Amino acid sequence: VRTLHRQGADLIKIMPSGGVMSIGDDPNHQLMADDEIKAVIDTAHALGMKVAAHAHGKLAIDKAAALGVDSIEHGSFADAESYRIMKAHGTWFVPTMLVGAKVYERARSHPEQLNPSTAEKALMVVPVMVRNLHDAYAAGVKIAFGTDTFGMSAHGENAQEFALMVKAGMSPADAITAATAGAAELIGDARNIGSIQAGRYADIIAVAGDPLADVTTLEKVGFVMKGGTVYKADGKAVAP
Repeated sequence: VRTLHRQGADLIKIMPSGGVMSIGDDPNHQLMADDEIKAVIDTAHALGMKVAAHAHGKLAIDKAAALGVDSIEHGSFADAESYRIMKAHGTWFVPTMLVGAKVYERARSHPEQLNPSTAEKALMVVPVMVRNLHDAYAAGVKIAFGTDTFGMSAHGENAQEFALMVKAGMSPADAITAATAGAAELIGDARNIGSIQAGRYADIIAVAGDPLADVTTLEKVGFVMKGGTVYKADGKAVAP
């Protein structure tokens, strides 16, 4: 952790549970000892860094949250007790619905393109993700937008996450807040990003439509401003 901090990292991601894409582990198993999880969190926080936990299994979710991790990524097998622990410790939940949907789709349509264990785990894990986001949202857990984008979901498709969050029960307004003010608060940069206010970075997008009525309009961005400079207008690139 200290080495990564010296190299410029501002966030540490730990893997306290098995994964879906990884080979040879079980998403339900806790793969880090409690002392290891605590050592990472305490060291990172002392250096002003955030800690995210890739956690599918309930045990890893509960332990990481209780030990002070900043966010749980995936959270597939969380339950009501998990949500109580997360609320008590102010833990954020990043549901990563898009990558789950993409892996599940691949496991069903082209299982030969995945490692057999990955396909099997995807079919087991992903169906519970929608229910879990619904339950976490209903329980009042803080939710931040995140896609876990990699080869299954390409950069540029990120906004498809919004529709999946709304399908799971979030209001469009809350899904948008999760991607703006919520995500900014989670990473500790709300003083600069996440809202349109005097003194914040002028990072703004606009769409032709009302995303509160149809959240999929956010998948068709027509205007992009970054740091006060317009890079896209009327759906076309603009030379800065």
